[in-house]
Amino acid sequence: MKSIHGGDIYTAKEQLHSDQLIDFSANINPFGISDSVQSAICAAIPQLSHYPDPNQTMLTNALAGYHNIQPQQIICGNGGADVLFRAVQTIRPKHAVIPIPTFSEYGKALEENGSSVTYWKMQEPFDLTESFLTELQTGKYDFLVLCNPNNPTGSLFSISLLQKILTLTAQEKIFVFLDECFCDMTETALQSSMIAACNAYPNLFILKSMTKRYAIPGLRLGYGICADVTLAEQIRQTGQPWPVNTLASVAGCAALQDTVYQQHFQQFLQTERWFLYHALQELGFTVWKPAANFVFFHAEPFHDLESELLPYHILLRSCGNYRGLDDTYYRVAVRKREENIFLLQCLKEIVQKQSGGKQCEQNPS
Repeated sequence: MKSIHGGDIYTAKEQLHSDQLIDFSANINPFGISDSVQSAICAAIPQLSHYPDPNQTMLTNALAGYHNIQPQQIICGNGGADVLFRAVQTIRPKHAVIPIPTFSEYGKALEENGSSVTYWKMQEPFDLTESFLTELQTGKYDFLVLCNPNNPTGSLFSISLLQKILTLTAQEKIFVFLDECFCDMTETALQSSMIAACNAYPNLFILKSMTKRYAIPGLRLGYGICADVTLAEQIRQTGQPWPVNTLASVAGCAALQDTVYQQHFQQFLQTERWFLYHALQELGFTVWKPAANFVFFHAEPFHDLESELLPYHILLRSCGNYRGLDDTYYRVAVRKREENIFLLQCLKEIVQKQSGGKQCEQNPS
């Protein structure tokens, strides 16, 4: 079965009979787990003979201090998807609206809980504009999902537009689920996030993830922020008990304290995402300006770059299964320079295949 998400290294290893892969399909920090997080995980191994803290007290307090908010406003979970499904299960919207293309799990969570969902297509270049405000005034909706920066396009919505949306949705009694999982990776992270202003919008829920920025997707660690502490407690009590395991909890606390690792990754992104952006443009693709740690591009007429790159042991994310897109759209994670160069060499060979371009000789991994 083909995975509907990126990062399926397991299927690729079976197909290639090799562990040598470069995964551009999952938007993970290419520097891997930091030393401080690894040390914290190793030190916590003796605790595995006990159940995890059901209240995630240590992690919740660390997150509250990091964001300068109250612990009661935080809901921790087994990855961002877990928090999403628990929030929807608690709120149970009747009719939601989701601008597309965007992450597929929002619609899945809503539809599994019996919500009617309208997928509002953003016209290329897939930017959300003030025309969307008119749609929110129709009286049809009680729930809105936004992703900022958006996945897979990487587009960053303006703060002024977000403020207009939040003001209008409060008037229209529409709850807003705002996914900011990639916001920490933007060049204007503090200015782009709505966390500092969340107390002004009781109809707002902000989703965050630690898995991508800190390279711990295998641990599954996400959290939500909501000014309405009563609703936050209801979501916290929804779903399975012990949603955060012991190793994920200590890893999260250690990651928040590792400012050197955070700054190193941020500085790396400022250069490398633009290198990849410009290089993909030079290959003739239509490329969206990246705000996070991935680049979105349109490679018409290439419908199967994902498969064509696999013999080079490269995983690419085809966006053909996103609503509003087809299989000529792709998302590529920003990795280290030598890996990015290898990807670009292979893409160039594929593009120039009929002209007898030279084969890529070596996988740098």
